[in-house]
Amino acid sequence: MIVGVIGSGSIGPDLAYGFVSAIAREGGRVYLHDIKQEALDAGMARIGTYVTKALARGKLSESAARAVKEALVPTLSLADLAACDYVLEAATEDLPIKRKIIAALEATVRPDCLIGFATSGIPRAEIAKGAKHPERCFVNHPFYPAWRALPVEVVLSGDDTFGERMIRTLEKLGKVPIITADVACFAADDIFCNYVSEAARIVAEGVATPAQVDAIVNDAIGGGGPLNVMDLTRGNLLTVHCQELMRDAPTGSAWFEPPAILREVGNRPWHDPKNRGDGRYDAALGKTVLDRILAVLFARTYFVADENICAPSDLDWLTRMSLGFRKGLLSLAEEFGIERVHAVCTTYAAAHPGFHVPKSITEKNLPRFRKNVVVTRDGDLALVSVRRPEVRNALNRETLSEIEASMKELAADDTVKGVIFTSQDGALAGADIGELASLKTPADCEAICHFGHAVLGTIASMKKPVVAALNGPVLGGGAEISMACHGRVVGPELVLGQPEVNLGIIPGYGGTQRLPRLIGFERALDLLRTGRSVGAKEAHAWGWATIAPVKDFLGEAKTLVQKHLAGEIKLAPVDAAPIAVPEKLPATDLGHHSRAIDAILVSVVRRGNALPLAEGLALEAKGFGQCKETVDLDIGMKNFIQNGPRVPAAFLHE
Repeated sequence: MIVGVIGSGSIGPDLAYGFVSAIAREGGRVYLHDIKQEALDAGMARIGTYVTKALARGKLSESAARAVKEALVPTLSLADLAACDYVLEAATEDLPIKRKIIAALEATVRPDCLIGFATSGIPRAEIAKGAKHPERCFVNHPFYPAWRALPVEVVLSGDDTFGERMIRTLEKLGKVPIITADVACFAADDIFCNYVSEAARIVAEGVATPAQVDAIVNDAIGGGGPLNVMDLTRGNLLTVHCQELMRDAPTGSAWFEPPAILREVGNRPWHDPKNRGDGRYDAALGKTVLDRILAVLFARTYFVADENICAPSDLDWLTRMSLGFRKGLLSLAEEFGIERVHAVCTTYAAAHPGFHVPKSITEKNLPRFRKNVVVTRDGDLALVSVRRPEVRNALNRETLSEIEASMKELAADDTVKGVIFTSQDGALAGADIGELASLKTPADCEAICHFGHAVLGTIASMKKPVVAALNGPVLGGGAEISMACHGRVVGPELVLGQPEVNLGIIPGYGGTQRLPRLIGFERALDLLRTGRSVGAKEAHAWGWATIAPVKDFLGEAKTLVQKHLAGEIKLAPVDAAPIAVPEKLPATDLGHHSRAIDAILVSVVRRGNALPLAEGLALEAKGFGQCKETVDLDIGMKNFIQNGPRVPAAFLHE
């Protein structure tokens, strides 16, 4: 893939670094273009700093850093972008200049080259007006810090083919595309800029100081505080620009008028870094400030949802990831409760003419949505996708519950003939370790296994074919839920494993029982006891993956389902019958792993696989509970949380 980024100012170098980090090792190339040499030099210097820091922190290897440097090309010539598959214009918020850049770019690149506009609020229709090929032009709104922030708001062009390519391209570049309607400021900046403006009004009115506003907001909902974010992004004047766009939009009013203090502060910081001021506040001030902030946040969030600017599930994830709150704003509204949401919004509206309280709040009927699972349709197939990319799609209890509910709904939907189970990027890194570490007793451990078994049982017992489409790390609970599906299609980057023994536990969602039935007892026992992982080719050769690894693992999973529906192949869950268990086990080098946990594991695997699957799963749950009685479970969990997966735990074997 060849990518171009136009503009080496505030955001362009960060985008270029993020893109090149995603594609350099696959032979990709990224051009960073600007019309000024000094801007290019500054941008490349900034990227060099990022690489140096990543090397020092172990985030990049020497070879990866070398690949990044070789794949990134600074250029003053727009002609160098001629071979690009995708170009993102990130040079300006000035509409006439954007249009000039697009015209020059269209005269340079191929007709099928995707073009994105990195804008905080200008509608796509305005930017693309006059474009020769508007069907390949999209809003791509990134977030701070652009090199590692996952979400990108996307306004589609209306052309399905180009739209699908745009989504896949951003995903390949390491981003999570969030579709929004083509309105002023889209979804996130509507909410964010109004939030910042309200904070500025509070300061301008003398109600609270910048330090107090930030402390009150951060203490209640996280995010660092609105004015602190402004200092990080130097975004006061950009907020003014967005407020004016919303004021002048068809849904605008005088309430959106940007407070004068934003222009007065301009590019200066709200906080003196040498003397940030006293952020202490009493309960009365805290309530006054927080109620005003919440009113704006909730009203604008539900406006976006009610007007179908962004789907509620997308919106909740977007507001958490892009705005930094401890929860998405729809989830926060549920936490605060509809009565408080209604009260703060209607009270604020009474004192602020032109402030709109959305219908869902006035009628106290907040939309229901899934937080971690996205269900979409492709003809007569449904896609159930886990979306927790910030934790490699780890499966916590809430996510598993949403998966189960989705599967039950699809089972009852006669228009759905088959289901693809996947994740936002194809990875399923395992169970949520923090959730497992919080279990208090052996009974709690056993109970969570029974819960997981029920969810996976729902998948396995589906009368419609369910195929997992996977790539990247598929570990622990991620591997287990995949084995409950009726088939598995994997990409070349699959890393498959059951690494639970590294944490001082055994698999608890069926891994001790389905893995041996799927790939054979001895191979499975080796993987389970050592915690080692295998790649895509081995996964297929051993029978874990249904077909050979393919780059388009999602497309091939759909094809596999269609072949089943046409009667060409037969997909089915793992055979629940007992399997042959050898009397003598092969020798295994356990390395540093706990002998105490290994004894529980071997017992569960040997006894369980000699029984029908349901009885084996019951034994697995009991064995998982037994792990809680060992010292090594506590050691393994604490080591993982404190040191991560690369540092071996110092087990005591008791």
